[in-house]
Amino acid sequence: MLDLLRRVAALTILSAVGIGLLAPLTARSATPEDATADRLLAAVDTSSATLDRGSGGRAESAALTLSELLRPIGPESFEAPAAADLPASVPMEATLFLKAAPRPAPVPVAPPTAGAQVHGKASWYCCTLGYRGQAVIALPGPLGGHYDPAPAARYVTVCADRCVRLPVVDYCGCYWGTSSQRVADLSPEAWAAVSDSPSSRGLISVTIHLDG
Repeated sequence: MLDLLRRVAALTILSAVGIGLLAPLTARSATPEDATADRLLAAVDTSSATLDRGSGGRAESAALTLSELLRPIGPESFEAPAAADLPASVPMEATLFLKAAPRPAPVPVAPPTAGAQVHGKASWYCCTLGYRGQAVIALPGPLGGHYDPAPAARYVTVCADRCVRLPVVDYCGCYWGTSSQRVADLSPEAWAAVSDSPSSRGLISVTIHLDG
């Protein structure tokens, strides 16, 4: 027990001595040295702090900044692009196309009371040069069929569901002289003019009045 008390007393004494040695150093570090502070402040370049912080100071600072530029900033200019910079252009012209007026449909007529008549089957064909889209008829050679450029010179009256006067404009073989003989070839428009049957039927019975 006595030995323990001695040790405590020795530690207390050593602590007091250590604290006493540190106190002067702590006090010295808390006190500023005027000479050192003056030397540091003297080393600072005060040339940039001569301007005040008001509007006048800002104007002077801006003037100094602009004066240090190699080339003053000029006003922005807007110029029309050169011809070479423009996109290529192509001249345009309006072209007018005249649309042919629709031809009047054939008007049904009464069959002639006299003249030569031929009864038989009629088929249909596409068209004849110069008469596309018109109601026309092609006849076998023995009935006077031949190509006739516009305007047609000869007409016949064809009767089926109704009678229509049609121009003879072309020639057809029409299987003449065989068991499949036809007496006429009708254009699609002529077929529709004389018959209500669809062209897909292929053949219709007709009577042709050769004297027109």
